[in-house]
Amino acid sequence: MSCFRNLIFPLVLAMILCGLSAWLGRVSEVIVEEVKLDPAKPQYSMTNTQGKRFDISGSLKEQLDSPHAWQLPDQKNVFFQSPTLQLFNQGVKQYQVDAEQARYEIETKKVFLQQDVVLTKEADEQRPAAKVTTDHLNVDTVTEIAETDAPIQYQYGRSTGSSVGMTYDNQKGLLSLPSRVRAMIYDTK
Repeated sequence: MSCFRNLIFPLVLAMILCGLSAWLGRVSEVIVEEVKLDPAKPQYSMTNTQGKRFDISGSLKEQLDSPHAWQLPDQKNVFFQSPTLQLFNQGVKQYQVDAEQARYEIETKKVFLQQDVVLTKEADEQRPAAKVTTDHLNVDTVTEIAETDAPIQYQYGRSTGSSVGMTYDNQKGLLSLPSRVRAMIYDTK
């Protein structure tokens, strides 16, 4: 009987611990229920956003500021209200683009600006300041090419003009006006 008493306590303790472990396992289970989000409502919403991208040397290359930004569910785009996009070369500001609305494609690194778009280029040693206004503008931040097929108004130094559509290559400093060009050109020399 003494041998039986010596076995009862460890067996009862083992049974109680097994029961307690099973009960704690059931109580601590977390059931994750996936909820389908409304595709018309933002999954993420941000205020006073500022995004920066740096080049290989660590100098500021791009900066995008906006008072309000959001991303919809299952989309690879970020939308901006009243954005300002600035592009830099070795930390020196090259040009700035302002608009009422914009969409940034994360995968292609392209910005699609709409409504009251103004592109300004700072004057440098080789070229005078430039300003282009249009209804929409697409900017490829990788190739630094801005283009539109909408009517534009431009000012380059003292020269002014208009066109339907344009392509601006920042690396080459080249503005191409494809059609209906009207210009008042002043020689900068």
